[in-house]
This record gives sequence, structure tokens and C-alpha cells, in this order.
Amino acid sequence: MISVTVVLYATLGRYHPEGSGTAPFSVKLKPGVVVDDLLTYLGISQGEAKQVFSGHLSRPGSYRLQDGERVAIFPPIAGG
Repeated sequence: MISVTVVLYATLGRYHPEGSGTAPFSVKLKPGVVVDDLLTYLGISQGEAKQVFSGHLSRPGSYRLQDGERVAIFPPIAGG
């Protein structure tokens, strides 16, 4: 198993395992999982997640997650 730390921003906080919030939390996953697998595990549809960052870089859905990574997930943001 690998462990990644997840931070959900803005409206995605409703997918937090404790019911809501933006506090970081850890998830244990099988080795070889990709960003899209993490989103599915959390119940977040691809349309709800606009940007996923790890290591200060934007990551595509096919990016393979590594043990110990911190993953930040952002929804689409409107405004100006």
C-alpha cells in the first residue's frame, strides 16, 4: 500500500471523509494508482476536479501517484 495526503479545496470539501472540510487527510491506496483512480475512490467526478497538483506541478489523470505525495485537488473556479 502507498499513502498519499489529500487536500480538497473549495466546494470539493464535501468529499472529505469526515463529512466536509479542507483539512489534509491521508488515504491508503494500492501501488500503481493514478490520479483518476484517486478521484474515483473519493467519489469526485472528473468534471468536478479542474486541477490536481502534486509536487507543485499540475498532474494529468494518468499520473501515477507515489508513496508520501501530497495531492491538492481544485474545482473549476469562476469569477473575476
